[in-house]
Amino acid sequence: MTNRLFRRAAAVVVAAVLGGGVALTAASPAQAALCKYGENTVSSPTGGAGATAGASICIDSTGHAWLDWYDYNFMRDRKADGYAARAYVYWSTRYTGPIAVDDTSTSLPAELNWESSGGTQYRWTEVWVCLGYAHPDDGSGRCALVVYHT
Repeated sequence: MTNRLFRRAAAVVVAAVLGGGVALTAASPAQAALCKYGENTVSSPTGGAGATAGASICIDSTGHAWLDWYDYNFMRDRKADGYAARAYVYWSTRYTGPIAVDDTSTSLPAELNWESSGGTQYRWTEVWVCLGYAHPDDGSGRCALVVYHT
């Protein structure tokens, strides 16, 4: 079983044991959320892989978006090339972030944490991984789309 599936299964078991199983099954259909997972790597300007990120975006029917708490949302700088890895979220017609920064001086990947402050009519939500101070819309070629959700 993959780590992602194991964490989801463990969360359901814990919720059921703690009495949350009823709350899970009694959730309003109007509040039901759909989640999408993706991974991508952006190339380093010096060649090879520069940074890798994985993220799972959930959006409910009200337009509230978040990174799935039961999934592994991460970003890892993969090369000592002088460009730190940064993750951004595009939501509600603007970029938020960086929501995490990682460079090769750390051995573990950075965990991504983000949640919208409320609903919006703009349902398109994206997670990007970038190198250095590049921004997803600057056209530098140092950013890659990790996952999007509509």
